[in-house]
Amino acid sequence: MSTTALSLLEWTAVVLNIGFTLCIAYEKRIGWLLGFIAGVIGVGLYALAHTWAMATLNVYYVVMAVYGWWSWGKNEGKVGVRELQLRLHALLIPAGLLTSYLASVLLAQHLNGRFPELDAFVTVFSFIATWMMARKFIANWLYFILADGVAIYLNWRIGYSGYTLLNAVYLVLSVVGWLKWSRVMKLQEIQDKA
Repeated sequence: MSTTALSLLEWTAVVLNIGFTLCIAYEKRIGWLLGFIAGVIGVGLYALAHTWAMATLNVYYVVMAVYGWWSWGKNEGKVGVRELQLRLHALLIPAGLLTSYLASVLLAQHLNGRFPELDAFVTVFSFIATWMMARKFIANWLYFILADGVAIYLNWRIGYSGYTLLNAVYLVLSVVGWLKWSRVMKLQEIQDKA
């Protein structure tokens, strides 16, 4: 595939991913469709870069886009933004770090992956954050801020300038999403008390 075609695919995925994040921040179900298409493109691009965990992450994004579309459609108007219990964070964070380490060993020793530690960390914490997003847990935005910060460096090392920029934009959009969902939660609390 030519470098022009690869660049076109990368920038298409960037635009779709930005649209996805904005739609999700404003609780618009159509965002899951944009995420689905962007995920399909991402699978191919990361496989070409031999960053196997990121390719796997994009397969997961495709699956979660279907789940998110179904979940948000099924529960439209019923499930609001919610908190994840502190004890679950106390389990998720160490489990995420351990899984990242084990995945990086697998990537380095058996799959000849590039940047295995970065690849594994971004992938594992993005898995967790995406699951949280589909379930409307507000903490997803904080987990994405962490994963996207590392992903900026990873994509820069791969040479994907579009994805590097995308993850920088994601940092900003994740802050916007967290603030927006925080306001939604406060409104929900007021309505529940009324």
